[in-house]
Amino acid sequence: MPANLTPQYLAAEEEYRKARTIEEKIAALRKMWAYLPKHKGTDKLQADIKAKLSRLKKELEQEKKSGKKRTGFYVRKEGAGQVVLVGPPNTGKSSLLKSLTGKEVQIAEYPFTTQMPDVAMMPYEDIQIQIVDLPPITKERFVYWQIDIIRGADLVLIVLALDDGDSVFVFDDLLELLREKNIIPIGEGEGGMELFGPVKKRTLVVANKSDLPESDEILKFLKEDVVKGRYPVYAVSSAKGKGIENIKNVIFDSLDIIRVYTKEPGKPPSMEDPLILKKGSNVKDAAARIHKDFARNLKYAKVWGSSKFPGQRVEQDYVLKDKDIVEFHI
Repeated sequence: MPANLTPQYLAAEEEYRKARTIEEKIAALRKMWAYLPKHKGTDKLQADIKAKLSRLKKELEQEKKSGKKRTGFYVRKEGAGQVVLVGPPNTGKSSLLKSLTGKEVQIAEYPFTTQMPDVAMMPYEDIQIQIVDLPPITKERFVYWQIDIIRGADLVLIVLALDDGDSVFVFDDLLELLREKNIIPIGEGEGGMELFGPVKKRTLVVANKSDLPESDEILKFLKEDVVKGRYPVYAVSSAKGKGIENIKNVIFDSLDIIRVYTKEPGKPPSMEDPLILKKGSNVKDAAARIHKDFARNLKYAKVWGSSKFPGQRVEQDYVLKDKDIVEFHI
């Protein structure tokens, strides 16, 4: 039976995802419960909301008893997509962030140099993609705000090192830590549908330090004996810049987004600040991104790019491609 979730419920769910404190999360969950249709099709959602409320109430009570207040971090999404760097200590995540974005970051040979999320924008052609470097994740260090950031991201990059350390060997342990937190890494060709509770996240493996001696042998071992084809693996050297431009292209492709430019009748197109849409979006989706009333009144559009000929008249259900130019007619 379909859940038939109401707009009010979905708005409350978005509040929950953006909540930064226990109190805010509890308030959002209570709204979700109030707006959730109660029938057999929502049994799992009902149980999940109850479980989350119970857990958060206990955490709040413990916080009050201890007299301590949790501190955490919330990273507001910006740009065309949010990509999070995840990995064990000393894999070069900070240097990868620097190579992708140009941001000056603290880089050191000792573990846990990154103590809080480090955020920067990666230029990609005419758009910006947000890169978030998280502190290293281990069994002993995996805090709630790291989980929240990963759950909200559009793409996860697991960063390992092609050196003589143990990051390659803890890959499956890292996957298990994510799964324990209801984050399900998925590989290429798998659907990225999100469920309430477990969240499926498109995941790539970035093998850093490919400039080191014996890195080729370690890369071969990583691909064949560790990852075993479950996720795409890309070798880079953030220190030497090797593979960085390729991984930028991979990130863009993996976000499953397209850029759509708009134009007014009789005027040249605006080639700055394109609309960012999911692959498979149509003309009506593009119009709705501008304004819902605009989409409601839309009669047809003209398209340059993927159309059979420049300026072809198309209907609302015409599926757009990356870098299409659209002229709306209402």
